[in-house]
Amino acid sequence: MVPLCAGAMLNPVNSTVIATALSPIGGDLGVGPAATAWLVAVMYLASAIGQPVAGRLADQFGPRRVFLVGGVLVAVAGVLGALAPAFGWLVASRAVVGLGTGAAFPAAIAMLREQADRLGVPTPPRTLALLSTVSLVTLTVGPPLGGLLVDTIGWRAVFAVNVPLGLAVTSLGFLLLPRSLPRVREARAWRLLDLPGTALFGGAVSLFLLTTMELPRPPVPVLLGLVASVLLLVLVELRARTPFIDLRMLARNTALVSAYVRVFLTFLVVYGVLFGLTPWLQDIRGLSASTAGLVLLGMSAVGAVASFVGVRGRRLLPPLLIGALGLLAGSVGMLLLHAGSPMALLVLISAVFGLPNGLGLVANQMLVYRAAPGGQIGAAAGLFRTAQYTGAMTATGAVALAYADGVSDAAIQVLGWVSVGAGALLLLLTVVDGSLRRYVKG
Repeated sequence: MVPLCAGAMLNPVNSTVIATALSPIGGDLGVGPAATAWLVAVMYLASAIGQPVAGRLADQFGPRRVFLVGGVLVAVAGVLGALAPAFGWLVASRAVVGLGTGAAFPAAIAMLREQADRLGVPTPPRTLALLSTVSLVTLTVGPPLGGLLVDTIGWRAVFAVNVPLGLAVTSLGFLLLPRSLPRVREARAWRLLDLPGTALFGGAVSLFLLTTMELPRPPVPVLLGLVASVLLLVLVELRARTPFIDLRMLARNTALVSAYVRVFLTFLVVYGVLFGLTPWLQDIRGLSASTAGLVLLGMSAVGAVASFVGVRGRRLLPPLLIGALGLLAGSVGMLLLHAGSPMALLVLISAVFGLPNGLGLVANQMLVYRAAPGGQIGAAAGLFRTAQYTGAMTATGAVALAYADGVSDAAIQVLGWVSVGAGALLLLLTVVDGSLRRYVKG
């Protein structure tokens, strides 16, 4: 678990460590906020595409290999960013770090299933919860770590820090992770890769990101391209012998699909709060940047505790219900916000959102682990993270729509109603999901 937890830290810390470096990067390289925003978006994009690809490779070539390659890519991305001569190289570095850090989670899930099968025992729920807890805790480490590096060394240190981190994770994995054998011969494994399906999936996710970034008026060619790529993806995957996304399996596996939908809705709201509440706290409520960060720290703190202690045994329905109710309650609380809202209400709303952030993530992750077919656990875990990142992409679009006329009390109300709608749908899907009944009894 030591290298797996170390690998689980890489993606969340890289997601947030860049925040404090965006302004210095723009100033030094002469690019505006619209350009530096791509340093955030491109990592989400690379992770959303790369995680199911890494999961598929882990299923065919063995998860240990994929995990080690991911660590090497993180170190390479660190060198690329630290020595970047122009802004485009920084964007490339963030894409590579998204691919490298994205390999850790699906490889870890596949490795846990492999080790449990080898020992003939079920994987302890706390083991899976530990991966989520580490991710949630390190998510809050990024901004202060980035600020320290920028203030003491410079913004290039935000990229260079990935060199020792990537090498450390690779070394730990090489020394401590058990060797795994591919399920098929290596030459045949390469032939089984669905390259057309993988390319169409990457194109669809890329066009989805462009659509959300251009809201409320995405270009018509982008929308048409998104629709066409999705239709082609469905046609290709239904005809493929070994599809990248097994649509027939998903059609039969309602538990797996429901977990993806729930995590999408959960992180649509959670990331909407992170991206949307922060500017309102600063511009309307009048809080400083550091105070606003402390208010939102409650979400991560409650989420970390809930993820580790809130899911026990095989009973997944109670934590999913509590998480959905917490998300709906926090969303209703957003409708009560105004410029004079007391600090206690702000802290309470942030803390309540920690329940779906922790309970929902771990319970749905455990459901994916149990419901995925044995030979496809890595790919299923990767798609789980894709659902999370598409939720984040959709959240950026929702925030852009709410703040189209500027940050205001009316805008936060719009964002609150979007969150209420998503929360109500999440609760409904959880209550009526009959597939959960297979996992609520010990």
